[in-house]
Amino acid sequence: MKICFIKQLAGIALMSGFLISLAASADTAPAGRDSINAIQFELAAENLQQFGFTLSAAELAARVRGNLAEWEYPFPASGPYSHRLQARIGEITHSDTPVGFSFSSGNSDPRSMDFQKADVLPVECSLHRNDNDAVIAEAKSTFSAHSLSAEHGQAHVTDKLVDQISTACLNLLEDLPRPQSEVRANTSSFKPKWMPDVRVEVKEVPVVPAGDAAATAIKPNNVEVKKEIVIHNQGTPVIFTFGHERR
Repeated sequence: MKICFIKQLAGIALMSGFLISLAASADTAPAGRDSINAIQFELAAENLQQFGFTLSAAELAARVRGNLAEWEYPFPASGPYSHRLQARIGEITHSDTPVGFSFSSGNSDPRSMDFQKADVLPVECSLHRNDNDAVIAEAKSTFSAHSLSAEHGQAHVTDKLVDQISTACLNLLEDLPRPQSEVRANTSSFKPKWMPDVRVEVKEVPVVPAGDAAATAIKPNNVEVKKEIVIHNQGTPVIFTFGHERR
């Protein structure tokens, strides 16, 4: 077993003792989060046959949609829709571990040709406007394919795919800015039934020097901010803080 911190911390996620990484996330247009009032979810049917079972894209999509709706995103059963969230899974390949923070059980010998390589499944998510099909945001996540072999059974593979697709799309949605009125203020009342094994939150935290609270209140635009990355796992969250005092 090994833990690797490689190249750059572009996106982070861990799952079930095997690698999972949000490799990249890019907004291609202003998010317009305040106008997202009804999202249609679609899952492409391609590459579902590679798992050795007859899997229904519609059934997978319904479960993913239900998971995302529990996170207070608008996924009504019928339209009209303001936006469309599309997901697509790629082909499983034996490839390099993704850029970022990875946790894996692969070959740890740096002299080996198989160093930091594993069977991985790419999952792409993109959010579009329904009126003009403009792409608001898109991201590609890479997950371990270790638990997706036919020997684990159809029910297990289906559950893992639903979790992985849900996690990839949730990370994309969580990256979009929310209007202040929609910020989850009372976390004790927010208790979704579905939880990703790991969720990554990137936020800016104000740095207020001791004794400067009054000055900060007068001139809030002068407040220094630092970036904080929080890995929400099923136990104790891991926090990386970047700024003057790094830890």
